[in-house]
Amino acid sequence: MSENFAGLPGYRRFLAALDSALRRCGPRKRVGVVLVRARHVQEIKASHGYECAEALVRTLAGRIVRVLRDNDEIERIEDSCIALILPDLSATAQAELAANGILAACQQPYEAGGDRLSPKVSVGVAIYPTDASTSGDLVRCADIAAAEATDTPAGYAIFNQAMDQTRQSQRSYQLERELEGAIGRGELHVCFQPKVALRDGALVGAEALLRWTRADGKAVPPDVFIPIAEQSNLIVPLTVWTLNTAMRACSDLLESDPGFSIAVNLSPVALNDPDIFALIAQAASIWCSTRQQLVLEITETALFRDPVTALRTLEEFHGEGIRLSIDDFGTGYSSLAQLARVRLNELKIDRSFVNGVTRIERNMQIVRSVIDLAHNFGLTVVAEGIEDDETYACLAALGCDHGQGYYIARPMVTDIFLEWAQTGRVTRPALDLA
Repeated sequence: MSENFAGLPGYRRFLAALDSALRRCGPRKRVGVVLVRARHVQEIKASHGYECAEALVRTLAGRIVRVLRDNDEIERIEDSCIALILPDLSATAQAELAANGILAACQQPYEAGGDRLSPKVSVGVAIYPTDASTSGDLVRCADIAAAEATDTPAGYAIFNQAMDQTRQSQRSYQLERELEGAIGRGELHVCFQPKVALRDGALVGAEALLRWTRADGKAVPPDVFIPIAEQSNLIVPLTVWTLNTAMRACSDLLESDPGFSIAVNLSPVALNDPDIFALIAQAASIWCSTRQQLVLEITETALFRDPVTALRTLEEFHGEGIRLSIDDFGTGYSSLAQLARVRLNELKIDRSFVNGVTRIERNMQIVRSVIDLAHNFGLTVVAEGIEDDETYACLAALGCDHGQGYYIARPMVTDIFLEWAQTGRVTRPALDLA
C-alpha cells in the first residue's frame, strides 16, 4: 500500500465503505477491491501542466463509472489512483471481467491541449475473503497486484501470495543495495544507551546501537535492516564500523575511566566469520585503555549456528581480554549448558522477566535465581528494560549489579550522550543492601 494513503480523506472514506461491504457480504459471496493507477501522471504534469493531468484522472474516473454496476462503489484515494468496491461477487472471474472492462474504457485516446494522448493504467484486483480478511489488507493486496500489472501485457493482475513474496524480496534487495552505500552517504549513526551500577547509579558503560536514516529522512528499523545485512556480506563491515565509531566517539571516556565499557551486539553470522576476531581485536587495540573496556554481546542461539567455530572464536576473544556477555538470557536454548561451555563475563536478564519483577511472583523468583546463579559463576548481572523506580529498587535489593532501560535513559545520539555522561548520571541515595 502506498504510504500516503492513510492521510487522504478519500482513502478513509473508501475504507469505511469497504468495511461496510465486508460486513454485508453473505455466505459463498465475495467482495472485489480494484485499484486503477493512472501511469505517467507526473510526466503529463511536467509537459502539459497540473490541470491537464487532473482532467485526465477525472476523465478516467468518469469512464470507469460508466462500466460499473449500480451497487459498485468508486473513490479517488490518491492523486493518480482510483479505488473500486465490487460487492456480491459469486466468482473471481467476475472481478477479472470488470478489470478488462475498466482497461478497455480507460485506454481510449484523450485530448489535451491539442495533443492526443493515450492513457495507460495498471489495474490490480484483490478478493475477499480469499486474499485478505480486513479492508486495509485488501487494499494492500490490490496495490501489490497493480504494481505487478505494470509489467504484464494484460495491464491487470489478480493478487496471489507469490506476488507478496516477490515484492518483499524486491524490497529486501533494494534495501540491501541502499545499505551498501549508507556508510559513504553518512546515513548511519550510532546511539548510546547508558548502563549504570544499580547500587549508586554511577555510569559504568553504554550499549552502542546502530541506526539508519535514509537520505529521504525515513528511518529504517534495525529489525528490518539487520536481517538484510546478515543475509548479505554486510554484517561484518557494519559491526566493525559500529564498534570503531562508538569507541572513537567515547575515546575520552575510555581514556579517563578504565571502568567504563562499550558494548556492541555481535550477530551470529558475524561471530562465525573467519575475519571477525582480527578486525575486532585491532579496533580494541586502537581505542581501549584495557581490553576489558570492550563488551561483545551475543545471544544464546548464536552458539547453535556453528558451535565449533563460535566457541573457538569466543575463546580467542576471551584470551585477548575482551569481555563476553550473554544477551537476552532466558529466551534461548540450554542456558545452563552455555554457561558451562563459554567463559563469560556478563549475563543480561531479558526484559520479559524484568518488566514484571515487582508484580509477578514467578518473575521475582526467576530473576533472584538467575542473579544467584550468575554470581556463583563469577558473572556480572545486567538487567534490561528497567522502566520505573520500583523495578530499579527491587533489582538493586536482589543484588543485580547493573541496569539499563528507559527509566535510566533512552538511547541518545553521540553529543547528547556525552553531555549526559558528564552531567546527567542517574544518582540514587545509597541503598541499604545489607
